[in-house]
Amino acid sequence: MPLSTKAKRIAACSAVLVAVIIFITVRFLSQPAPPAVAVPPSVQLLESRLVGRKDGQRQWEILSRSVLQEGELVTLGDLEEMVVFQDQEPYLNIEAPRAQWNRKTEVLRLYGPVLVVGEQDNFQLESDYLEWLGSSATLVSPGPVRILWSGMEIEAAEMGMDTEKGLVHLSGGVQIRDGGLLWKLEEAVYDLQAESMDFFGNVILEEEAGSD
Repeated sequence: MPLSTKAKRIAACSAVLVAVIIFITVRFLSQPAPPAVAVPPSVQLLESRLVGRKDGQRQWEILSRSVLQEGELVTLGDLEEMVVFQDQEPYLNIEAPRAQWNRKTEVLRLYGPVLVVGEQDNFQLESDYLEWLGSSATLVSPGPVRILWSGMEIEAAEMGMDTEKGLVHLSGGVQIRDGGLLWKLEEAVYDLQAESMDFFGNVILEEEAGSD
């Protein structure tokens, strides 16, 4: 049965509409999907003990209530205990509220206030920020430190402690108060094992007011 003119027009419009739908669908499916947003994997643990090692031996050990791992960075919160070892024996006890460990660079950052106490209880160090360099087993304070040792109070702008040799290097406006005496010098090296201190550079000795 022949179609009327109106029916032919409706059929033509329908064909065009179907063609447009097919064209849009094919074009949409052929477009590449947008790139996925990279989200670094993260793992959070509660109440965990983390151990840093060098050549298979323990360098330090931390007991933390909160551990968050994001790629190479491990963030430690609510630190309950931290111990630095020397020859597999406890050497230094450290208190700090928060730390961050980079597994790739082996750098452990301690955010203060940080308190370091020697195992023999004759050495105490205070700082706002410390770094542990795992490759050299060195504890570094790029900012001011305060040390109490054998009745003396020591202040310096910077410090580096070689835990393998037991040497503390102090530099920048070093001041040592011993009783009524005040020593001012450029650099000093404190030997923890021998309990001795060497002075370097210009040394000024003053007697503080009010001392006997």
